[in-house]
Amino acid sequence: MKLVKTTLPTMAVAGALAAAIFGLSAGPASADPPPPPPAAGDVPPSWAPRKPAEVWEGQPVVWTTGWGGRWGVWINGGFIPLSSNPFTNGG
Repeated sequence: MKLVKTTLPTMAVAGALAAAIFGLSAGPASADPPPPPPAAGDVPPSWAPRKPAEVWEGQPVVWTTGWGGRWGVWINGGFIPLSSNPFTNGG
């Protein structure tokens, strides 16, 4: 029993090292930039709530149809919503 308790962890470590040596681990991280945000956003529908502002933190406030539609800004490739979902009045 003692042999099993020491051999099993040793074999697991050896297997992980062998996999890393032969390149079976995760690939290298990519430094590709995120896709550019839409410059003008989507065209807001007639039922869209009032636009909360023209700019926020120096970025233009735009409408996106994602997540049920909402106002927000694109910063560093990510969208920051400034309004709630008009259908559920929530996130």
